[in-house]
Amino acid sequence: TMTVSPRTSKGQYLHGPQQLRLEERPMPSIGPSDVRIRVRSTTLCGSDMHYFKFGRNGSIEVKEPLCGGHEAAGEVVEVGATALETGKFKVGDSVAIESGVACLECDRCKAGRYNICAQMRFRSSGASFPHFQGTLQEFVDHPAEWCHK
Repeated sequence: TMTVSPRTSKGQYLHGPQQLRLEERPMPSIGPSDVRIRVRSTTLCGSDMHYFKFGRNGSIEVKEPLCGGHEAAGEVVEVGATALETGKFKVGDSVAIESGVACLECDRCKAGRYNICAQMRFRSSGASFPHFQGTLQEFVDHPAEWCHK
């Protein structure tokens, strides 16, 4: 059976220090290597609290509305075409995400040291731009490579 994928996701977006707004944003078509996750649990960590309180985390400033949260788990509601071919995930699977997404192309990644990839993008961080939005929202598309049953 084919499930209808959500077209929007409501989330909490930080517009400045202590300025959270509930926003409903459109969801793009799912990427071929992504899974769409209905977020069931997410946490906020110290960096999220710094962004909330000060609009920054150390020298990293929020440059556009930022959705917090990055330690997350949920239910797969859609699987992109390439990800589907791997057979790793199906609709209904429970998954946890690895919130740091490495490039997998650089020397560090190829040596198995993806955790120190210079191109790493972390959810709910202002370090990369456009920001890699966090998981304090209903749905999130995340690379299947960085999801775990």
